[in-house]
Amino acid sequence: MSQAELILQLAQTNVEQEKRLKLTEQRLAALEESVKKLSSKCIGNYGCSTMSSYIQRYKLPIYVSDISKLSNDAARLCRKRGYPVNKVNIERFGTINVYPDFILHELLDDYIRTTQRLNGSIMG
Repeated sequence: MSQAELILQLAQTNVEQEKRLKLTEQRLAALEESVKKLSSKCIGNYGCSTMSSYIQRYKLPIYVSDISKLSNDAARLCRKRGYPVNKVNIERFGTINVYPDFILHELLDDYIRTTQRLNGSIMG
C-alpha cells in the first residue's frame, strides 16, 4: 500500500469515527432530555409523598397491614409508567420510597373502593 493510500484510509477512518461520535452525542442529548422529562413528572407539577404521609394527610381508611403491599404496588405502577421512585431517609423508619401523589391517589382510591365493596357485601 502506498503512502497516499494509507493517508486516504486513515482519513476515511477518521471521518467514520467523527460521524459515530456525533451520532452518539445526539443520542446522549436525547436520552438526557428524556430523563429530565421523566423527573419533572414527579418534581414539577405534582407533589410526591411517602405512602404513610399521604394516608395521614388525607385521613384515608387504610388497614396498616396493607401498607406494605400498597407500597409495592405503587412502586410497580411507577416503574410500569416510567416515573421515578425516589427515596427519602426518615430517622424513625430508615430509607423509604416516595411516590408521585397522583399515583398514590389512583392506587388508594381503587383500594378504598374495593375494600368498601368487600366490606359492604360482607355486612349486607
